[in-house]
Amino acid sequence: MRPEWESGLRGRLYALGRRAVPLAWRRALRRHVRTERLFGLRKPPVEVPRFDFDAGRSRPGRADVLILPVIAWSYRRQRPQQLAEALARQGRRVFYGSLRGAGEPGEPAGVAPGVTLLPLAGVRLEDPADRRLEDPALAEALAGLVAARSRFDLQQVTLLVQSPFWAPLAAALKDRFGWKVVYDCLDAHAAFSTNRPQIFAEAEREVASAADLVVATSEGLRRRMAAWNPQARLLPNACDFELFAGIPAPEPRAGSLAVGYLGAVDAWFDVALVADLARLRPAWTFEIVGAVEAVGLAVPRLPNLAFRGERPHREMPAFHARFDVEIIPFRLSELTHATDPVKLYEAAAAGRNVVATPMDSLEPFARRGVVRLARTAADFAREIEAAAAEGDAGALRQREFARQSTWDLRAEALDGWLTGLEGRDTVRRES
Repeated sequence: MRPEWESGLRGRLYALGRRAVPLAWRRALRRHVRTERLFGLRKPPVEVPRFDFDAGRSRPGRADVLILPVIAWSYRRQRPQQLAEALARQGRRVFYGSLRGAGEPGEPAGVAPGVTLLPLAGVRLEDPADRRLEDPALAEALAGLVAARSRFDLQQVTLLVQSPFWAPLAAALKDRFGWKVVYDCLDAHAAFSTNRPQIFAEAEREVASAADLVVATSEGLRRRMAAWNPQARLLPNACDFELFAGIPAPEPRAGSLAVGYLGAVDAWFDVALVADLARLRPAWTFEIVGAVEAVGLAVPRLPNLAFRGERPHREMPAFHARFDVEIIPFRLSELTHATDPVKLYEAAAAGRNVVATPMDSLEPFARRGVVRLARTAADFAREIEAAAAEGDAGALRQREFARQSTWDLRAEALDGWLTGLEGRDTVRRES
C-alpha cells in the first residue's frame, strides 16, 4: 500500500529511484537535500508529540539517563521510546538524543512525561548506519553535551547506548565526567543489510567491553556480549499491556480464519512463505500491516492477502482485534535468530496466539506455549488451526505471559541495576 504522497507519476518515479539508486548514494544525497522535494512531492510532516517542557533539576541520588539512540523518537514506536518513558515513570529524568533531520527539533523539547528530546550536534539521522563517529562530528556532539550539562544540571548521568555508533562519544563522556555507560544491545546490528558490518562489529566490541553494564534483548545476544563483558544481563522486550488488554478474545470461525502480521516488511520477512500459505488456505484472510521496506521486494497479488502499509501505533489495537491468530514469518538468519520480537509480546497482550518460524530466540517461548513454531506453509497452516482451536484458554495464557512482560517491569529491573552502578566510585577528570 503506497502512501498517498507517493501517488501519481512523480510518486512512482520517486519510488523507482528508491529501488534503483544504491542505499549509500541515497543517504549521501539526503545529507544535502530532501530527495522528495526534487520530485516536487510534499511529504506530510513527521508527527512528534509535544509536552510542556520542563526538564527540571538533577535529583540527588538518582542518576539522569541520557539515551544515545538507534532510531529517532519520531520513528515507529519500539523498545527505545517505550523504555525511555518507563524509566521516566521510575522517577528518573530521561533525555533522548535527537539527530538533525526531518521531524527533529532544533531545541530541547518535551516528548513524553519526564522525557526530553535533546538535540545532539554534528550528527544527522543518516549517519549512524554507515559512518564512524569521528571529528569534526564527534567534537561537535561532545561540545553540545558539555553545554547541555550546564544548562540541565547533568551531574550524575548514565548513558544508555543503543547503537555501537556512539562508542567514541560514550568513551569521551565517561573519561571527562565519569558518566556511567550501559550498552543496550537490541539486535545483531552488523547483520542488518542497511548497516556497514565492519564498522558496527568494531564499534560494538569497543562499547560493550568498556561498558559498566550490558543488557541484551535475547539470550543469544547476551552470551555474545558476555564474551566481552561479564556484566551482561538479559533484558527482553515487552509490551504496553494496558493498551491491548481490553481487546476482546478472538472468536474464530472454523474454516475462515483471519491471520495477521504487524511490523516492517523488510529483507527478513519471508514473502514467499506467506504467499504459499495464502494459496494453501484460500478461505482464510491474511493482512500484513507494515511498511514494505525491502528494495526490490515483489508483493504478491492474491485475493485473500492484503498489504495495509505503515499505520500509526494508535491503530494497532484495532488491527489486533481483527485477527484470530498472528504470525511472524521471518527468514532464518543471524539477524532473526537473535531477535526478540516486540510483536510477540503485543499479540500476547491482545490475547492472540502466535505462529512463527523457528528462530533460536523463540525456543524458550515455544517451550512455555507462548508461540508455536513452523517452517513450511503446510506447517504454518496446521499450527494456525491448532492455535485457533485453543479458544479462551489460549487467550488467557497469552495475556498472563504479557502481564508479566511489561515495559514498567523491564524498567524496574533496569532501574535496580542502575542504582547498583551509582554506588560505584568514579574518578571525574573534569568538573
